[in-house]
Amino acid sequence: MNRTSSRCLLIASALVASLAASPRPASACGDEFVPAIDHRVMGIARAEQTMQEGKYVAAAGMVLRMFPDIQGRAATDPLASRALRTLALASVRAGGVLPIGSQVPRELRGTWAGATAEDRTRNLEWAVGAMQRVSDARKDDPAVQSDLGEALARLDGQKGTAKKLLAELAEKDLLASPEGYAALARLHAEAGDAGGRDAAAKRCEAMAKSPDVCRIPAVGGGQS
Repeated sequence: MNRTSSRCLLIASALVASLAASPRPASACGDEFVPAIDHRVMGIARAEQTMQEGKYVAAAGMVLRMFPDIQGRAATDPLASRALRTLALASVRAGGVLPIGSQVPRELRGTWAGATAEDRTRNLEWAVGAMQRVSDARKDDPAVQSDLGEALARLDGQKGTAKKLLAELAEKDLLASPEGYAALARLHAEAGDAGGRDAAAKRCEAMAKSPDVCRIPAVGGGQS
């Protein structure tokens, strides 16, 4: 193998992981071809990190710029699945209010700003549907199930389903996020179950990096 071939082989090997999700056309490297980099792989990783840091509007803007058609995308493609999950969770954790404004073209802004109660509900309903698509594609992933339960808990008509799902995950010690435990604690509080509320809130506090995540209404009103 000559030096050019060796160099191309090393480059190709380094790109394999990032290209698995969404391959791009090849580019020439001497007499061989190396696939071009799909920059959305690193972009989605940044959006995921931004969302985890609580910067929901910024994360949503990143996703929509990279995937303008994300709202209607299937979750079968791994990269699109990550984009759907990131945008859905950003919407859920922002309460359906994502004033992305000038971050994306006007035609993509839609109802994301959540200016009305109807818009906020529509955004949350989309988020639940998106998380259901991701869950259908990754049925045995507790982290995805945790996110789905968190999203369901935001809709009045889905709270019973959310509580059942989150409680089952918690019983198996599979509830994967402090936000999931916070959602479960709120559902227990709404049902008047002080013991369940306190147990879930304690698990939330043990996992959360910020105490704000675990501010749960006490049974009978007030904040913890």
